[in-house]
Amino acid sequence: MVNICITGHISIDKITNQQNKELSIGGPPCYAGIASKNSKTNVSIYTKIGYDFPKKYTKWLKTNNLTTINNISKKNTTKFEIIESNNNKKLKLINKCENIELSELDNNKYDGILISPIVNEISKSNNNIINNFEQKTMLDPQGYLRKFNSKGTCKLMNYDLNELPKTDIIKVSKEESKKITKIENFLESLKKISKHYSIVIGTNRNIITYLISKNKIYNIEYIKKRKLYDTIGLGDILDGIFFSNYLKGEEISWALSLGIACASSRNGTGIKKIEITSNYEEEAYKIYNNIKNIQ
Repeated sequence: MVNICITGHISIDKITNQQNKELSIGGPPCYAGIASKNSKTNVSIYTKIGYDFPKKYTKWLKTNNLTTINNISKKNTTKFEIIESNNNKKLKLINKCENIELSELDNNKYDGILISPIVNEISKSNNNIINNFEQKTMLDPQGYLRKFNSKGTCKLMNYDLNELPKTDIIKVSKEESKKITKIENFLESLKKISKHYSIVIGTNRNIITYLISKNKIYNIEYIKKRKLYDTIGLGDILDGIFFSNYLKGEEISWALSLGIACASSRNGTGIKKIEITSNYEEEAYKIYNNIKNIQ
């Protein structure tokens, strides 16, 4: 069985959307972690949480067989207030936990490592460590680009592409790609990123996904479009499903189709959207059959 390590902060999220108000455990280790477990993958989480971390969430992690490593900090757990309406998400940082130092990670246990910070908790000082991992690595750079003002309000900031860690795979949104490359056109921006990463996945909300691999470019337009009241964690779910299936040897376009299908089919608020397993392979086949090689 494939062994994956996911590194980034677990968070406690106070979520408000058009349907619900919910207090939920969150962060990539949880959303990507559960998605990976559902794909029959062993998952370890390298994170930081405080002594304030609720016992019910510790129990939740154990129940879902998500093993945490070197996780306890003297600082309180990362917390967000998240308000989402009409696909517009506003993040407010309430508290940030201790930074994560990857020098203490025993990376030899894993087939793949997913690097996915949410609040600048993996600093540039870790780049050399990440760059020298021998395992397959995947980067979701959202946490590198986020900037928080004194009130905790989040905005994306410009970030030098050369200052990101170099992994085998990177997944970026349209907004993130602009901040990294300063190029307005999404596809041209991804082409620039592909000069630094072997596999590039670009997502534009619930509209289109691009894949660049081995000098070929593919686009995937969504067949099934529906209104999503809560998009929190959907990118992490895509990461978990895609990366775990890719590491198991699935063809890259099929692994991505599975990731898109799972993420786009989830209902519910917060972590509840992924706790219940569902059959999304039929939707994945539709997505896979709609992939177009555009270059």
